[in-house]
Amino acid sequence: MSNRYGNRPTYTNLQNRTNQTRTVSSAPRQQSQGQRASSPYARNPQSAPYSTRQSVPMQRPVQRTQVPEPKKKISIKDFLSSRNIRIKPRFFVFLAVALLLIIGCVTGMKLLIKSLFKSEVEITYGRIEDVTQVEALLIREEECVRAEGYGSISYLIDDLSYVEAGTPVVNVFASGYSEDKEKELAKVEEDIAARQNDQVLGTIVNVTLSDFDTRIKEITENLRAAIEDNSTNKNDYYEQLVDLQKNRQSYIETIAEAKADSLLNDYYSNKTQLTTQIETWITSFATQQSGLISFSFDGFEPYLSPATLDQLDVLSVSTLLSENNPTVPEEIRSRQNLYRLVQPNSLYCAFVVKASSWKIGLNESCAIYFEGFEDITYNATVHTLSGDKNDLLVVLEINEDISPLINARKCKAVIGGRVEGMMVPLSALKTEGGQQGVYRADTNAFVPVRVVGQDTRHALVMPVEEGALTGGTRIIK
Repeated sequence: MSNRYGNRPTYTNLQNRTNQTRTVSSAPRQQSQGQRASSPYARNPQSAPYSTRQSVPMQRPVQRTQVPEPKKKISIKDFLSSRNIRIKPRFFVFLAVALLLIIGCVTGMKLLIKSLFKSEVEITYGRIEDVTQVEALLIREEECVRAEGYGSISYLIDDLSYVEAGTPVVNVFASGYSEDKEKELAKVEEDIAARQNDQVLGTIVNVTLSDFDTRIKEITENLRAAIEDNSTNKNDYYEQLVDLQKNRQSYIETIAEAKADSLLNDYYSNKTQLTTQIETWITSFATQQSGLISFSFDGFEPYLSPATLDQLDVLSVSTLLSENNPTVPEEIRSRQNLYRLVQPNSLYCAFVVKASSWKIGLNESCAIYFEGFEDITYNATVHTLSGDKNDLLVVLEINEDISPLINARKCKAVIGGRVEGMMVPLSALKTEGGQQGVYRADTNAFVPVRVVGQDTRHALVMPVEEGALTGGTRIIK
């Protein structure tokens, strides 16, 4: 079949021939080099007619793996230059405005969320039971009176009595004091009386002298009995006897006849010597100021007094709390304890607590009561705060009637009790820079406070800056 392209076969004949060619054995015919060269169509096979072309089996093309070249990094500048893009200044303006809008939206959302979920509360005045229990040392303002050496003591007043300045408290009879001198003095006084009555005064002796003698005799007998029984009344009898003898002597010396008797004068001289000896053996101690008298000593007096407050620390207070019989200082070992003169309206209370648990500041007040004296609550002021981050020495000062505690030294104390002040929820307390405080609802400002008491739900606070918070102030909970 012919067409406008010549004798080229049609697509149908070509397809048939191709199929015929595929049926031929896969082994190609072997032709010699001479045969290939002798063929007129050897050099140009395409010019040969289809009938004379040799069938060549189809071969699958070889696929070659191509390694991709690494991508080159293109900077923004090169990218823009390659596309002929120019950035104008207003682009940066639009970018800044967009950033501001994004930041504003985020901040606004935060504030909105915060405002939706935050709650406010009003500060009120309330009361909290905030109690701290401690083992405390009591320090009294007192004068300890001691005598040089030792001897028998005669107490002139009752224990725990209140006395005024100048009141005799005790008489101390020195070692070596003998009752024989008292008896000898009584015998001399009898001789004087007999001499005056029988030899000198004669009818001059009247009822007045008889009264003196009778009274002196009664007092002398009472004094002897008191000395034998070691009674507290012997000092009174002694003073009465001295007064009666002086009065009688003054009366006798007014009579001229009595002065001329030499034997009577010897009696008087002997009496004066004995009286002087007895007085040197007896020392009377009187108060220098008013106060409460106590005859009890516990051995802590040299270590605990207002004069030693500055020497106290955590270690010394802990040591004294653990001791029962402290060592007596050398300077007072040879002296005898007589009495203590205690000021009834002054007391110090020292103890050690954990620093983290103590919330009352210096010069601030608190309530305190002592075990065994629960019916009495004292108002105390913080006098001393010293120590480290772990342990804290606290000294409280009490200026009330402490007469029930005059002989107490170690007591269990309960401090705090009912504390009143501005009350806030614990959730309202925040910490900023290590300082506790609250946020005001009206200004969102942080107000530093100090916690003076708390329980499981509320805290009593005091603003660091006076007047920064008041009752009714609204804060963020």
